Amino acid sequence: MKKLLLIVAMCLPMLLSAQTKIKETDVPKSVLLSLEKTYEAYKVKTWYQAPGQYIADVMIDGQAGRCYFTANGDWQYTTFPTELKECPTLMNTYFVNNYPGYRVKHVEYVEEMSGDNYYRMIVVRKGVGAEDCEMIFDTKGKLMKNNAPDPDEVKADYYARNNPEEKSLNKRPAPEEDKASSPKEAPSNGIVAAFTKKVPPARISVGPDWIKRGADQFVAYYSNNQKVEFEAVYDVNTEKAIMTGKVLPKERYTNAIIKYLDEKYKNEKYKVEKMVVYEYDSKYRDETTGKKPKPYTYVVVSQKIKGQKKPKYTRMEFDNSAKFMGLLAAPLDERDLQ
Repeated sequence: MKKLLLIVAMCLPMLLSAQTKIKETDVPKSVLLSLEKTYEAYKVKTWYQAPGQYIADVMIDGQAGRCYFTANGDWQYTTFPTELKECPTLMNTYFVNNYPGYRVKHVEYVEEMSGDNYYRMIVVRKGVGAEDCEMIFDTKGKLMKNNAPDPDEVKADYYARNNPEEKSLNKRPAPEEDKASSPKEAPSNGIVAAFTKKVPPARISVGPDWIKRGADQFVAYYSNNQKVEFEAVYDVNTEKAIMTGKVLPKERYTNAIIKYLDEKYKNEKYKVEKMVVYEYDSKYRDETTGKKPKPYTYVVVSQKIKGQKKPKYTRMEFDNSAKFMGLLAAPLDERDLQ
């Protein structure tokens, strides 16, 4: 890939900050002719001028974009804001598996005059004061350029920050004497009572198996008398129910989600390991909106990777209309697929 690709990618933030809105009558004819030559069908919304450049906000085939031209009228490149769900699966998987604790700020598809088209992803570590990092992927989702920290360092740091009681991953722990295993952390009597009131023992065939999820939740894994699996989530502080997840059998998988997965994993082998529909408790309310959140679906997909014994898991969420919401970087708890 030509050097121009990298130069353009690094300069985009600076160009956006130095532009001035202008009228189309102030745009040189050479620039207007270059735009006509580059795209057959388009509609200009706004023109801008930047040092040595003219920039046009356009609609091309129904998609918003931004075209960049030199002062002499030569087309340089065009950027199209892109949703993460529209990007190649390989690109999504690389980010999720290598940058836990990071979030995606912006993704765009770039078309260059050289013909080197690619995706540009801006990510940032969650928290205050973190700097943006840039990743460049080719049209198939293969990483081409990355100025983010080394993935191994990111994962080691993420693990260390979330497991402060453990020693460094790079050091072999000293042998310890055999000790009696400590009892698994149990939910409070209040949580157990709330669960029992909602789901009497007579309605349960297996469980409940209580698992701590994060720092402020307990989950009861159980099956009812019809052998349907459920996951009931409770708040540690309030001791009240948050939501209940129903594990769907394969024949009940949501068709729209399967269609989405088939498109995203086109020509790739994958398996849906888990599909859970979470519905919030009737009394639960979001602290920000004061409203009951809508149901959503949690999905775990596995892929066998050549040369690796364990499969690669991709975790994702869909809203109540089966629209993709985002990816998750880690298992929900120790009962989730590891």
